[in-house]
Amino acid sequence: MSVQLPPYRPIKHRSGLKVMGAAFHALLMRELQTRFGGYRLGYLWAPLEIIFQMLIFLVIFGVIIERALPGMSFPLFLVAGMVPFRMFQTIATRSLGAVEANQGLLMYRSIKHIDVIIARSALELIIYFITFIILLIGLAFFNDYASLENFHIVLFCWITLFMFSFGVALIMMIIGYYGGEINKVISILFTILYFTSGIIYPIHVIPEPYFSYLLYNPFIHNIELIRHALAPNYPAYHIDMSYFLKWTIAVNFLGLLMYKAVERDLIRSK
Repeated sequence: MSVQLPPYRPIKHRSGLKVMGAAFHALLMRELQTRFGGYRLGYLWAPLEIIFQMLIFLVIFGVIIERALPGMSFPLFLVAGMVPFRMFQTIATRSLGAVEANQGLLMYRSIKHIDVIIARSALELIIYFITFIILLIGLAFFNDYASLENFHIVLFCWITLFMFSFGVALIMMIIGYYGGEINKVISILFTILYFTSGIIYPIHVIPEPYFSYLLYNPFIHNIELIRHALAPNYPAYHIDMSYFLKWTIAVNFLGLLMYKAVERDLIRSK
């Protein structure tokens, strides 16, 4: 008695884009679980965290800074500064442990180390931009309206800040892999950067020559442009986005250069 074999069906090979898309989806789902799986409040934790910080600054500095803040309410000022900077800081600091945290997934040949950074950065962009929109809607509910006339400028600032954050994340991934004890210094550096970026105070109250020194910080130009776009009466005479874009190109070039230099070593460590 002869046994009839099933008809031969050739195995369909997936294209490189499909493989990359599947890897990105897997990494994104894993990052979502890692990011919010341990919190009871889940996805609400990101906006709540920003709101708690805002309330603290409003209670402590609200009356003082409101008087020195031209053309913009202090709550809107905080939202326009804290949320974008928080996105950058989270992307950069979470990249320090990207290699160690994803050793299991990195065993697969189709997943590269840079894919982990792309997935982590994209997730933080989505989380914090949605948080940004939620907080703007919340302020509007309390009659604190942001101008949407120049919202395309706000989007431009967010996209360029994301690109800057991605370049820094590549650098942080390599520092985290080789740095050892230097990782503890990174958090201190970001704290200093937070207080020198005009996140919780208007930089125009800083006297010369310190004001000119602050303008060497690239974040100030991006964040101040967001504030000016949301509140056109907010002064913007010191903004130079070309300076921020030069920094963006530089950190991405350095990050990709460092990644290519150590990529073989990273692959061997899988």
